Amino acid sequence: MMQYDVKATKIAASTTDGAVFAGPARIKGIVISFTSSPAVLTLKNGSAGTTVFVYDAAGTAGTLNIVVPGEGIRCDSGIYATTTASMIATVFYG
Repeated sequence: MMQYDVKATKIAASTTDGAVFAGPARIKGIVISFTSSPAVLTLKNGSAGTTVFVYDAAGTAGTLNIVVPGEGIRCDSGIYATTTASMIATVFYG
């Protein structure tokens, strides 16, 4: 079992390719809050890299807690986030 520190970064609404963490890391969990739809969170491996996670809120306002299973989602080129105006997120990584 791998053991390492888990950190968190809050991503503001209307963020485009904002760095959650600029180095190699694994996404361990996400808390998403949205006030209306459409609201979308996209996480990528690198600022111009491959999309590794998307959440598209199709309903009304809410909060969602996502725990990523196993060792998490590996992002070798850093974790970068894009959000819409009605969504904020906290990304937990290690």
